[in-house]
Amino acid sequence: AAAGFRHARGFRQGGGVTGPGGAIGSERDRERRWIAGVIGTLSLLATLALGLALSLSAAGSQWRADFAGILTVEVPAEDDPAVQAAKTAAVLALLRADPAIERAEALDRARAQALLAPWLGAAALGALPLPDLIDARLRKGSKPDLPALQARLEAAAPGARADDHARWRSGFLALARAAGIVAFVVTAAVALAAAGAVGFATRAGLAMHRDAVDLLHLVGAEDRYIAFQFARAALRLALAGSALGTGGGAAVLALAHWTATASGTLAFPLPALDLWGWAAIGLVPLGATAVAAASAYATVLRALARIV
Repeated sequence: AAAGFRHARGFRQGGGVTGPGGAIGSERDRERRWIAGVIGTLSLLATLALGLALSLSAAGSQWRADFAGILTVEVPAEDDPAVQAAKTAAVLALLRADPAIERAEALDRARAQALLAPWLGAAALGALPLPDLIDARLRKGSKPDLPALQARLEAAAPGARADDHARWRSGFLALARAAGIVAFVVTAAVALAAAGAVGFATRAGLAMHRDAVDLLHLVGAEDRYIAFQFARAALRLALAGSALGTGGGAAVLALAHWTATASGTLAFPLPALDLWGWAAIGLVPLGATAVAAASAYATVLRALARIV
């Protein structure tokens, strides 16, 4: 009895209870240290999935803003440069006369080559006849009738066509939405896996310290207080593991963005995560820690309720 009261006194002072297997809820248990590794790996996966979704979402928002109110008109290449120049002049006159169009400018050849180089390669551009591209800016709030405009372009310059970029832009936005759904599913799966791993390790630790737990019950310790000790240990382990995993995932995302941007081979810009994106990634360790602590607490309470 005296030993039991000494154990209880140490427990209430916050040092845990020492039993045959060590301190109850101690994060130093060999059987439970792997929680940090598991949580770290799962946090790494969640960070990568979330970072990809946020990057694609930022790219979609940027493209939506950049291409809003823009038309690109292509005048086909001709063997005779004079014929092509005449067609381009006719298209420019038609566009500038349209009340829905604020301004229209033909892109110079150097800029057109720079736009096509990521797709065709710089070596192939010199041997290919290039079409003339015209950048048309719409007036604010106006929405042109594309079929009617296309018919007028065809009459002024056969083969000319207008593109408002809606089709490929909607496809990319659909990809961004799909990536967001995948990120949500991955994050939910990570949370379930983390909860399961912590629950399994907590049950093992509880079995290891069964004698000490029985002694605490004998001297009047409440189940909630015992469960709190396991939850506190799981919190510390999960916080350490998730911080390392999230930091590694953030480093991978930053390195991937730097590598893709520095290579200069992308046909479209890859935006970096903004402040809100990094703030969202910073919540991953907090979420992983909360899941781990709640799982350990609930696991111990359920187990103790069956024991008693």
